[in-house]
Amino acid sequence: MNELTALPAGNAVAVAVLDPHRWMGLVLDHFARAEQALGKLTIALDLPITNGSLTSLAELRRRLAQSDIAKSRLLEKRIARWSDNRPVRHLLAHATVTTLFDTDHAPVYGTRHLPRDRSDVTSDRVWTNAECREVLRQVSNDSRSICDQVRNLLASPANLEKVRKG
Repeated sequence: MNELTALPAGNAVAVAVLDPHRWMGLVLDHFARAEQALGKLTIALDLPITNGSLTSLAELRRRLAQSDIAKSRLLEKRIARWSDNRPVRHLLAHATVTTLFDTDHAPVYGTRHLPRDRSDVTSDRVWTNAECREVLRQVSNDSRSICDQVRNLLASPANLEKVRKG
């Protein structure tokens, strides 16, 4: 049983302690897979990628949302949710993590990072096991869905051309 995706029945505190470094790695891996898929789609649509694969993310989302292909609009909605979680990606990519224990002896995980500059408002965080699992569930679902939908769109030259035209 994968300790990060399946929970045994019973008391949640009795669940094996989550390895926070493994959790961070899995979350970041899922973000990277989705970003790579979006980069492939961006290139296939001849959109610029001068500052990285997400340079034209707003234009890509606009074209998907305006498409008459229902699956393109669904992909745009999935990208929107994935984008909403990007502050978590930023925090985890630049954070150190410490395992602490609450008053019930349940593990909690503290993430700290150095600010990028004086105006960086990304806060340090304390995560429960349940919150870690929920973040992983969301980003793994988003990543898998984005990758599958991009792969399907790239496999259909006719649909790809419809999205290209916007």
